[in-house]
Amino acid sequence: MKLGALRVLPLLLILAAIGWLELRPFPAIAQKEDKARQILNATIEKFSEAKAMSFTVYASEERIFKDRVPLNFVFEYSVNILGQGDLKINLPRPDGMSEIYLDDGIITYFDKTRNIYTQGDFRGTSSEFIEVLRNDFQLTLPGIDLANPELGQMLDDLITKSVYVGREVLPEGVAHHLAFFNDQVDWQLWVYEDSGLPGYLIITYKDLVGLPQTHLSYRGWKLNPQFKTEDFRFNPPEGAERFSLPALSAVENGGSSR
Repeated sequence: MKLGALRVLPLLLILAAIGWLELRPFPAIAQKEDKARQILNATIEKFSEAKAMSFTVYASEERIFKDRVPLNFVFEYSVNILGQGDLKINLPRPDGMSEIYLDDGIITYFDKTRNIYTQGDFRGTSSEFIEVLRNDFQLTLPGIDLANPELGQMLDDLITKSVYVGREVLPEGVAHHLAFFNDQVDWQLWVYEDSGLPGYLIITYKDLVGLPQTHLSYRGWKLNPQFKTEDFRFNPPEGAERFSLPALSAVENGGSSR
């Protein structure tokens, strides 16, 4: 019996190794690089054809401090988009909720918990407004760029090499694992096979000390939900107080506080 068990053991080890390789595929060979771009382009095209969309991002953002200690900060945000110029972002906080609106050239930041808000003029697109949030208020909103309708025009600058890694099983289904590289960042994207929508994204910042990473999980995708323009219009609730912020930086048509 012992001798028989020893004979079976190598076979079991081989089968276990094959099973592990099935679950953890090696990066694809060079001729499959185009497949990664093809899948990404199909996802971008799906977004560009949508007149409205909504989704939620769960983020774990790593930051490297001066003493080289890496810490991860976990947060979430939800996005509603209608056309090129209407945007609403929900930002849950430990002490409450904030909302950001872009509607017909008017931006609004509303601290829902404290019932205070500020507004300003902005004549750019929603994607340009996201750049202002990053540059002026350090509100990075990592991963929101995937829904940028202009992303397809920027891919050549964002990607110097691409690799189709393979198909992998995620909790929500089978997904294509894609990897993209450039001088500043490496990013890996998992796109669900059945829907063509992003599920996970990992960004590695190569030009920052410590090579910090941001891990993102996308949930609740809805393309062409039945939004109305009124859904993006801020109406101050009773008792809301207004406050002022410094002027925003100009992007394209620019913006200013009001």
